Amino acid sequence: MIPSSLLIQILGENPLSTQKEIISVPKDLFIFLLHTYMMQQPFNEAQYLKTNPDVAEAVHRGAIDSGLTHFLNAGYWEEREGGSYKFSEDWYLRQNPDVAVSVRLGEIISGKKHYHLYGKSEWRCPSPELSDEYELWKAFLRPSVKKE
Repeated sequence: MIPSSLLIQILGENPLSTQKEIISVPKDLFIFLLHTYMMQQPFNEAQYLKTNPDVAEAVHRGAIDSGLTHFLNAGYWEEREGGSYKFSEDWYLRQNPDVAVSVRLGEIISGKKHYHLYGKSEWRCPSPELSDEYELWKAFLRPSVKKE
């Protein structure tokens, strides 16, 4: 673990200080921290490559090392599917009765379609396995979002 004094030197302030609510983080440090976090998350290499045949081909050709490498460097930002979570249709519809009604009325084809079109940007969780994590991220990134 690196000494906190080095982070304070880079950030220009102790993050525990009560003087500011926002600390600027250099882009490279932000990317490093995000990659470090994402590497701790479950990742299904085989499913990612199956869902993203262009990535599988690039891995096969040796253009990139792995699906995980692609996901960390590009796929996450492109919102590519297949590597990190499973969508739970039944659970999503139970958690979002408004979506369930829309599906029953034929206004939208499925909960998964709703999630991809709207649910992600509305902070709706795609599966019970991610529920706690979504609540934690909401608490930090969207303090005004009420718990469901």
